Amino acid sequence: MMRRWPWLAWAAMLSLWGGCSRQGGATVSGPDSYFEKPTDQQMARAVADGDVETIRRLLESHEVDPLAVGRDATNWLTIAVAARQKGSLDTLLEHGALGDPKGKIAGQALYAATLLEDLYWLKRLHAAGADLNNHGGGDLLLEVAVDTRNRETLDFYLEHGADLDLRTNTGGSVALSTAQAKRFDLVNEFLDRGASPWVMDSLGSTLGSAAERAGKVPAWDHRSPMNQERLLLLERLHAIGFPNPAPTATEGRALREAGKWPPPGAPATAPRPAAP
Repeated sequence: MMRRWPWLAWAAMLSLWGGCSRQGGATVSGPDSYFEKPTDQQMARAVADGDVETIRRLLESHEVDPLAVGRDATNWLTIAVAARQKGSLDTLLEHGALGDPKGKIAGQALYAATLLEDLYWLKRLHAAGADLNNHGGGDLLLEVAVDTRNRETLDFYLEHGADLDLRTNTGGSVALSTAQAKRFDLVNEFLDRGASPWVMDSLGSTLGSAAERAGKVPAWDHRSPMNQERLLLLERLHAIGFPNPAPTATEGRALREAGKWPPPGAPATAPRPAAP
């Protein structure tokens, strides 16, 4: 689901490069290689090195656009985050390098920050106004947070306003993509937090079909705790009138096109069944 940027490989070796470096016989490009203009290349090196004086001079003299974007969507903020340069990040934010809080630059910077275990970078960008309900690296950022398997990162998104029903690239939601990844514990948590149980992606897949399909996989462990989460999900869905069995993809698309999905009068949420 998640695509890592090529320059993240050099982020761990910034102390070695001088435009480019070699490790194990392979050439690793530095951040300056993602820009054409000499002043932009100088800026990229300064950001990666934490050279705040040069960053400030280039921005305040207008030699460099704070919103410049290089190859592979590389921007000043993503370089600062990948290089773990707090001074660079603060200086860039001070000079308007975030741009539109919901824009591509903000999204890509959040993406780079989401990949790191240290939450400082994510918190700093969010505090500066970057909207968590965005895309970065080609994916919905909340999906990226799930994919990291870093619980603290996911919690940060969930606790700071991430929209569980925001549409993914496939037209579904993070709950549906997580069900398709067979993480039914998280799907139940998302439903607890109010995620729609009726989400359907562009292909016609639903939470019900994902849960049913997982149980039919020969390698699926029906004695596992995750299977109990899968059965709980199905119980919750059936309790609110979800079709049993779930509609196939073709049937799902037909229901949607006929205006019958979700079913008329269907409850918007799927609460956990009451304890016996």
